[in-house]
Parts: sequence; C-alpha cells; structure tokens
Amino acid sequence: MKRRRFVRDLALGAGFAAAMLGQKAIARTSLAQSKTRHPWVVLYWMPYDNDLSRFGEPIADMLAKGTKHSDAVVALQSDYWGDTHMRRRVFANGATQEFEVTAADSSDILNFAAYLDWARTTFEAEHWAVIVVGHGGRINEISPDDDGATRRSRQWMWVDWFADVVSQFNRAIGGRVELLFFQNCHKATLEVVYEVRECARYTLASQLLLGAPNYYYEGFLRRLVDPSVDGREAAIAIMESEQTDMYHSLTLANNRAIAQIPAMLTKVIQLLPRQSQIALPTLPAFRYFGEQHCDLLALLHCFADLNRPLREAVMEIEDFVQSSAIAHHQTSGTFYSAGLRRRKSPQEPLCGLNVYLPDTFAASWGSTADSAPRDPITRYQFLALYQVVDIVGLYRNIAAYPLGSAPVISR
Repeated sequence: MKRRRFVRDLALGAGFAAAMLGQKAIARTSLAQSKTRHPWVVLYWMPYDNDLSRFGEPIADMLAKGTKHSDAVVALQSDYWGDTHMRRRVFANGATQEFEVTAADSSDILNFAAYLDWARTTFEAEHWAVIVVGHGGRINEISPDDDGATRRSRQWMWVDWFADVVSQFNRAIGGRVELLFFQNCHKATLEVVYEVRECARYTLASQLLLGAPNYYYEGFLRRLVDPSVDGREAAIAIMESEQTDMYHSLTLANNRAIAQIPAMLTKVIQLLPRQSQIALPTLPAFRYFGEQHCDLLALLHCFADLNRPLREAVMEIEDFVQSSAIAHHQTSGTFYSAGLRRRKSPQEPLCGLNVYLPDTFAASWGSTADSAPRDPITRYQFLALYQVVDIVGLYRNIAAYPLGSAPVISR
C-alpha cells in the first residue's frame, strides 16, 4: 500500500510538471492566448475508444447547440475508436473551436491531468464542473481505453488517481469546482463518493446502470444562464432535463456531509458483537464488471436488530444519509436492465448509495487494472474509506455473504 502511494505521488508530480511544459503547444485559435472569464466552465472527458464511440458526436452536437443560449463554456476532450489521437474542442455561443492534442490514451492519468491543467491556464470561471462519461468499470476503474488503433487490451484509469488529480485541480482554482458528475454506471458507491469528496462541492452519480448518449445537455446548459446557480442546482438541472429512459436513479452527494459518514460507520462496527460471526440474510445485490454491490442502508439494516445500541446507530446513519449526505435523489427513471424489467424494480427502495460487497466466490480473481489483492475482502484496502473505517474487519466478522436475489448486471 505504501508503494502504491509512492508510485502514485511520483507519477502525478511528474504529470503536472509535464502538463505545465505542455502548455507551449499552440492552439488553432486565439482563445488559448489569453485567459477568458466565464460564469461557468464545464469540462467533459469522453473516453469513447470502445463500444460507445458511436455516441460521441451526437453528444458533441448537443453540447454545441446547448451553448447557443447559455453563458457557459464547454470544453470536450474525446477519444474515439480507431483514432490515432484525442480531440479537444471548446463550445461557446454555439460555435466550435478546435485545439491540437497529440495524446492518444484516454486511460492515462497524465493525459487527463494535462487536460485539466490546460483548462486552468485557459479559462477563468466563477464555477466549474467536471464530467466524465463512459463505462464505469469496477469500483476503482474509470475511463477505459480499448485503443482501437492498435487493438490492444482494454486499459483503465484508477479512481483514486483520478481523485488526486481533480482535487489538486480544485485547490489550484480556489475550490471553485461545484460539481463532479460521474456519467457512468454504478459509480454512486460510498467508496467512490468518499474518495472524491475533495474534488467538488457535490458529486452526481448513478447507483445502477446509466443509458447513453443521454439528453440533458441543452436543458442543463440553459440553466447555467443564471449566475446564482451553484453545483446543487446545476446537478438538479441535469436530472430534470434527462429523459427518464436514460437512468434508474441519480444521486447527488453533498461532499462535505459525505466526509462525516466514516465516524458513524465506525460506531456501528464497534457495536457489532465480536464473539461470533454474523450471518447476513439474503441481500439484494447488483453485479457489474464482475463485482457485487449492495445498497448501503440495506446492508446496515441487517445489523439493526442485533441489539438496541446498534439499532440506534443504524437509524442515525439512515437519517444522516437521507437528510444531509444525499442532497437530492432522483428516482423517477425507467431505465432497467433486462432482469430489473422483469422484476419491475429492486425489491426495496434504494437509498442512493451502494457499497462494495465482497464475493467469496471470486476469491481467485485479481484485477489486472489496479493490482488489487486477490482476497475480495482486502481488495480495496488502499482506498480512502478503508483507511478510516475498519471495513475489512466488518467483512471478516460476517459469516457468509449470499450472492443476493437481484439480477446479474454485467459487462
């Protein structure tokens, strides 16, 4: 774990130095020659060098159209299947400006860091949003690149490295990132949301599957005409402008409140009986990219009847999650997997946040993306949440975890 941190810090430090040197690249327009100030700058990162490539240009067209009636400026760095390098564009007032980019790998954290640094040196803004589209991957995976030009195997960016880069960017611009949007499947997990808590004031994500290409863009950008709009209102504009067949539910997390959840979880874990292992009842679980997730409150409710102090501690977390940690929970979506359509909806209402549920049947599997341990219980012990909460101890204290009755959702 210490070696992982050292490698990460070394790579990110070198990456930002390289990004600074990379600013010598000349843009094709005069926009990069002097900083321009805007009420909102929205940065899109589009890793579509995979089976989603066909959705890229329809999204770009909607973004360009959306800026016709908005004071916001949108930057888009995209990577498509078969392209030899990425493409960087800026949309403002309905017009498109192109910038030269030679980088090719959208899974490379250094390329993402260079994009953010370019934005920092190009724009001034009262408010910023960072939006990542594409496949969600496993807990610590985002931004896949299949490298269609060379047909090599899929590579992923790591969420913990992504969080470091965005949080550094947020600090560099004075904490003005209002919204981080994971426009990906299954990223509304406590592990991920806690990891990115310093990246923005609010994080928007989907607890289950998310459709594509999505259609919220124009309504969202029109809402940013109002200079008083903050990250919460911007996220609600996304949710209200989206077609219901593009999502099942959308969760907006208040990152300041998210930072308080570990202390409450620790209280629950400390109250669990230690004399014998705990057997869980069947949990509704959702499988995505070979991993299993379950609803946070569904898991905690399994402990509530063990004793009265535990019941009170679980109720405290439930109240806090619903009243503070989740700033808005949109549940009107109709987009389900085939299994969910057969069942109409999950058996129990979802609270808005999932947690990783180790699958003992996957003990022989090891992620090639982040060199995670093969033991499913300790696989993510390097993540920030695991550093402050004894989640490993919690799962060690559970006798068995059923696979769950919910359908398999896999890629």
